[in-house]
Amino acid sequence: MRKKIAAFRPENVLKRSKEKADRYGFDFFGFPVFELVERKEALKEIESVFNEGVDIIVFTSLNGVKKSFSICEGKFDLKEKLSDADIEICAIGPVTSSELEKHGVRVDFMPEEYSAKGLMKLIDERKSVKNKKIVFLRSAEGGQDILDFLRGKGASVKDIPVYKVEINDSEKELFSEFVTYNPDYVLFTSSLTFKTFSELARKFEMKEKIFEVLEHAKIAAIGDLTAETICEEGVKVDLVAGKSTFEDVLKEIKRGENH
Repeated sequence: MRKKIAAFRPENVLKRSKEKADRYGFDFFGFPVFELVERKEALKEIESVFNEGVDIIVFTSLNGVKKSFSICEGKFDLKEKLSDADIEICAIGPVTSSELEKHGVRVDFMPEEYSAKGLMKLIDERKSVKNKKIVFLRSAEGGQDILDFLRGKGASVKDIPVYKVEINDSEKELFSEFVTYNPDYVLFTSSLTFKTFSELARKFEMKEKIFEVLEHAKIAAIGDLTAETICEEGVKVDLVAGKSTFEDVLKEIKRGENH
Protein backbone atom coordinates (compact mmCIF):
# COMPACT_ATOMS: atom_id res chain seq x y z
CA MET A 1 0.00 0.00 0.00
CA ARG A 2 1.61 3.26 -1.14
CA LYS A 3 1.85 6.08 1.39
CA LYS A 4 -0.07 9.21 0.44
CA ILE A 5 1.56 12.64 0.32
CA ALA A 6 -0.32 15.94 0.01
CA ALA A 7 1.50 19.16 -0.86
CA PHE A 8 0.58 22.68 -1.93
CA ARG A 9 2.60 23.58 -4.99
CA PRO A 10 2.39 26.21 -7.75
CA GLU A 11 0.28 25.11 -10.72
CA ASN A 12 3.29 24.96 -13.07
CA VAL A 13 5.13 22.34 -10.97
CA LEU A 14 2.22 20.08 -9.95
CA LYS A 15 2.75 17.58 -12.78
CA ARG A 16 6.49 17.39 -12.06
CA SER A 17 5.85 17.02 -8.32
CA LYS A 18 3.50 14.09 -9.00
CA GLU A 19 6.13 12.41 -11.19
CA LYS A 20 8.79 12.83 -8.48
CA ALA A 21 6.51 11.46 -5.76
CA ASP A 22 5.73 8.51 -8.02
CA ARG A 23 9.45 7.85 -8.52
CA TYR A 24 9.89 7.59 -4.75
CA GLY A 25 6.93 5.21 -4.47
CA PHE A 26 4.39 7.68 -3.04
CA ASP A 27 0.84 8.54 -4.08
CA PHE A 28 0.47 12.32 -4.56
CA PHE A 29 -2.31 14.87 -4.15
CA GLY A 30 -1.49 18.52 -4.72
CA PHE A 31 -3.08 21.84 -5.53
CA PRO A 32 -2.06 25.50 -5.49
CA VAL A 33 -3.39 27.67 -2.67
CA PHE A 34 -2.19 30.79 -4.48
CA GLU A 35 -0.90 32.01 -7.83
CA LEU A 36 2.32 33.96 -8.29
CA VAL A 37 1.65 37.04 -10.39
CA GLU A 38 4.39 39.10 -12.07
CA ARG A 39 4.63 42.79 -11.18
CA LYS A 40 5.25 44.29 -14.63
CA GLU A 41 5.80 47.68 -12.99
CA ALA A 42 9.01 46.31 -11.42
CA LEU A 43 10.78 46.77 -14.79
CA LYS A 44 11.30 50.52 -14.22
CA GLU A 45 12.68 49.86 -10.73
CA ILE A 46 15.10 47.21 -12.07
CA GLU A 47 16.34 49.55 -14.84
CA SER A 48 16.72 52.36 -12.32
CA VAL A 49 18.93 50.43 -9.82
CA PHE A 50 21.31 49.32 -12.58
CA ASN A 51 21.52 52.90 -13.89
CA GLU A 52 22.28 54.20 -10.39
CA GLY A 53 24.86 51.45 -9.72
CA VAL A 54 24.60 48.33 -7.58
CA ASP A 55 27.15 46.20 -5.70
CA ILE A 56 25.19 43.06 -4.73
CA ILE A 57 22.03 41.52 -6.23
CA VAL A 58 20.21 38.95 -4.07
CA PHE A 59 17.82 36.35 -5.48
CA THR A 60 15.95 34.52 -2.72
CA SER A 61 14.04 31.95 -4.81
CA LEU A 62 13.63 30.17 -8.11
CA ASN A 63 10.48 32.22 -8.75
CA GLY A 64 12.38 35.46 -8.10
CA VAL A 65 14.81 34.54 -10.89
CA LYS A 66 12.10 33.38 -13.32
CA LYS A 67 9.87 36.42 -12.80
CA SER A 68 12.80 38.89 -13.02
CA PHE A 69 13.90 37.50 -16.38
CA SER A 70 10.32 37.28 -17.64
CA ILE A 71 9.61 40.94 -16.74
CA CYS A 72 12.81 42.09 -18.47
CA GLU A 73 12.52 39.88 -21.56
CA GLY A 74 12.82 41.85 -24.80
CA LYS A 75 12.93 45.14 -22.90
CA PHE A 76 16.07 45.11 -20.75
CA ASP A 77 19.13 42.82 -21.01
CA LEU A 78 19.18 41.49 -17.44
CA LYS A 79 21.75 38.77 -18.20
CA GLU A 80 24.23 41.33 -19.54
CA LYS A 81 23.72 43.61 -16.53
CA LEU A 82 24.18 40.70 -14.09
CA SER A 83 27.39 39.70 -15.90
CA ASP A 84 29.10 42.94 -14.82
CA ALA A 85 32.28 41.89 -12.98
CA ASP A 86 31.73 44.62 -10.37
CA ILE A 87 28.36 43.19 -9.28
CA GLU A 88 28.23 40.21 -6.91
CA ILE A 89 25.34 37.78 -7.30
CA CYS A 90 23.94 36.03 -4.23
CA ALA A 91 21.50 33.10 -4.48
CA ILE A 92 19.62 31.60 -1.55
CA GLY A 93 19.45 27.84 -2.11
CA PRO A 94 20.75 25.48 -4.82
CA VAL A 95 17.49 25.63 -6.81
CA THR A 96 17.82 29.43 -7.10
CA SER A 97 21.49 29.11 -8.02
CA SER A 98 20.75 26.47 -10.66
CA GLU A 99 18.05 28.68 -12.25
CA LEU A 100 20.51 31.60 -12.49
CA GLU A 101 23.09 29.33 -14.12
CA LYS A 102 20.45 28.23 -16.66
CA HIS A 103 20.17 31.91 -17.62
CA GLY A 104 23.95 32.11 -17.98
CA VAL A 105 24.47 34.04 -14.75
CA ARG A 106 27.31 33.13 -12.38
CA VAL A 107 26.62 32.94 -8.63
CA ASP A 108 29.29 34.47 -6.41
CA PHE A 109 28.05 33.39 -3.00
CA MET A 110 25.31 31.35 -1.34
CA PRO A 111 24.62 30.85 2.39
CA GLU A 112 24.93 27.33 3.80
CA GLU A 113 21.51 27.68 5.42
CA TYR A 114 18.99 28.52 2.71
CA SER A 115 17.19 31.33 4.50
CA ALA A 116 17.39 34.99 5.48
CA LYS A 117 19.03 33.84 8.74
CA GLY A 118 21.66 31.98 6.71
CA LEU A 119 22.34 35.10 4.66
CA MET A 120 22.76 37.20 7.82
CA LYS A 121 25.33 34.71 9.11
CA LEU A 122 27.20 34.70 5.80
CA ILE A 123 27.25 38.53 5.64
CA ASP A 124 28.68 38.58 9.19
CA GLU A 125 31.48 36.24 8.10
CA ARG A 126 32.28 38.12 4.89
CA LYS A 127 33.74 41.55 4.28
CA SER A 128 31.86 44.66 5.41
CA VAL A 129 28.74 45.73 3.53
CA LYS A 130 29.00 49.31 4.78
CA ASN A 131 28.00 51.78 2.01
CA LYS A 132 27.31 48.86 -0.37
CA LYS A 133 24.24 49.11 -2.60
CA ILE A 134 22.30 45.86 -2.23
CA VAL A 135 19.21 44.98 -4.28
CA PHE A 136 16.73 42.17 -3.59
CA LEU A 137 14.63 40.80 -6.46
CA ARG A 138 11.95 38.72 -4.73
CA SER A 139 8.33 38.28 -3.66
CA ALA A 140 6.20 41.17 -2.39
CA GLU A 141 5.67 39.00 0.73
CA GLY A 142 9.40 38.84 1.60
CA GLY A 143 10.32 39.41 5.26
CA GLN A 144 11.79 42.68 6.52
CA ASP A 145 14.35 41.26 8.99
CA ILE A 146 17.13 40.78 6.45
CA LEU A 147 16.64 44.33 5.10
CA ASP A 148 16.79 45.83 8.60
CA PHE A 149 19.88 43.73 9.39
CA LEU A 150 21.74 44.96 6.28
CA ARG A 151 20.73 48.58 6.86
CA GLY A 152 21.99 48.18 10.42
CA LYS A 153 25.35 47.18 8.92
CA GLY A 154 25.43 50.43 6.95
CA ALA A 155 24.28 49.09 3.56
CA SER A 156 21.90 50.91 1.24
CA VAL A 157 19.15 48.38 0.50
CA LYS A 158 16.52 48.37 -2.25
CA ASP A 159 13.77 45.75 -2.17
CA ILE A 160 12.10 45.19 -5.54
CA PRO A 161 9.04 42.90 -5.49
CA VAL A 162 9.06 41.15 -8.89
CA TYR A 163 5.96 39.10 -8.11
CA LYS A 164 3.04 39.04 -5.69
CA VAL A 165 0.76 36.37 -4.34
CA GLU A 166 -2.90 36.10 -5.37
CA ILE A 167 -4.93 33.71 -3.22
CA ASN A 168 -7.08 31.07 -4.96
CA ASP A 169 -10.25 31.49 -2.93
CA SER A 170 -12.47 29.49 -5.28
CA GLU A 171 -10.93 26.11 -4.46
CA LYS A 172 -13.35 24.86 -1.80
CA GLU A 173 -13.91 21.51 -3.57
CA LEU A 174 -10.15 20.84 -3.48
CA PHE A 175 -10.15 21.26 0.29
CA SER A 176 -13.01 18.72 0.48
CA GLU A 177 -10.96 16.36 -1.72
CA PHE A 178 -7.98 16.86 0.60
CA VAL A 179 -10.11 15.73 3.58
CA THR A 180 -11.36 12.68 1.65
CA TYR A 181 -7.82 11.85 0.47
CA ASN A 182 -6.69 11.68 4.14
CA PRO A 183 -2.92 11.79 3.48
CA ASP A 184 -0.22 10.04 5.49
CA TYR A 185 2.10 13.03 5.02
CA VAL A 186 1.38 16.71 4.43
CA LEU A 187 4.19 18.91 3.14
CA PHE A 188 4.35 22.69 3.53
CA THR A 189 7.07 24.40 1.49
CA SER A 190 6.90 27.86 3.11
CA SER A 191 5.33 29.89 5.91
CA LEU A 192 3.22 31.70 3.35
CA THR A 193 1.85 28.40 2.01
CA PHE A 194 0.79 27.27 5.48
CA LYS A 195 -0.71 30.67 6.41
CA THR A 196 -2.72 30.80 3.16
CA PHE A 197 -3.85 27.19 3.57
CA SER A 198 -4.99 27.89 7.14
CA GLU A 199 -6.71 31.14 6.13
CA LEU A 200 -8.65 29.39 3.33
CA ALA A 201 -9.64 26.51 5.66
CA ARG A 202 -11.20 29.15 7.95
CA LYS A 203 -12.85 30.99 5.06
CA PHE A 204 -14.44 27.77 3.79
CA GLU A 205 -15.53 26.92 7.37
CA MET A 206 -13.54 23.70 7.15
CA LYS A 207 -10.84 24.42 9.70
CA GLU A 208 -11.96 21.71 12.14
CA LYS A 209 -12.03 18.97 9.47
CA ILE A 210 -8.77 20.12 7.88
CA PHE A 211 -6.90 20.29 11.19
CA GLU A 212 -8.22 16.84 12.10
CA VAL A 213 -6.50 15.54 8.94
CA LEU A 214 -3.29 17.37 9.95
CA GLU A 215 -3.48 15.81 13.41
CA HIS A 216 -3.47 12.28 12.00
CA ALA A 217 -0.89 12.89 9.28
CA LYS A 218 2.85 13.42 9.65
CA ILE A 219 3.73 17.02 8.88
CA ALA A 220 6.86 17.92 6.91
CA ALA A 221 8.09 21.50 6.65
CA ILE A 222 10.83 23.05 4.55
CA GLY A 223 12.92 25.26 6.82
CA ASP A 224 12.72 26.27 10.47
CA LEU A 225 10.61 29.35 9.78
CA THR A 226 7.89 27.25 8.12
CA ALA A 227 8.00 24.79 11.04
CA GLU A 228 7.67 27.65 13.57
CA THR A 229 4.66 29.09 11.70
CA ILE A 230 2.92 25.68 11.72
CA CYS A 231 3.65 25.10 15.43
CA GLU A 232 2.21 28.54 16.28
CA GLU A 233 -1.18 27.20 15.07
CA GLY A 234 -0.87 24.25 17.47
CA VAL A 235 0.02 21.72 14.76
CA LYS A 236 2.92 19.35 15.44
CA VAL A 237 5.76 19.14 12.90
CA ASP A 238 7.35 15.71 12.48
CA LEU A 239 10.04 16.50 9.94
CA VAL A 240 11.95 19.71 9.20
CA ALA A 241 13.92 19.58 5.96
CA GLY A 242 16.95 21.87 5.86
CA LYS A 243 17.29 21.63 2.09
CA SER A 244 14.80 23.63 0.10
CA THR A 245 13.70 21.26 -2.64
CA PHE A 246 10.59 19.10 -2.90
CA GLU A 247 12.75 16.12 -3.88
CA ASP A 248 14.96 16.49 -0.78
CA VAL A 249 11.84 16.20 1.39
CA LEU A 250 10.70 13.10 -0.50
CA LYS A 251 14.14 11.56 0.13
CA GLU A 252 13.92 12.30 3.86
CA ILE A 253 10.40 10.85 4.12
CA LYS A 254 11.55 7.76 2.21
CA ARG A 255 14.55 7.39 4.53
CA GLY A 256 12.22 7.59 7.54
CA GLU A 257 9.90 4.98 6.01
CA ASN A 258 12.81 2.58 5.49
CA HIS A 259 13.96 2.70 9.12
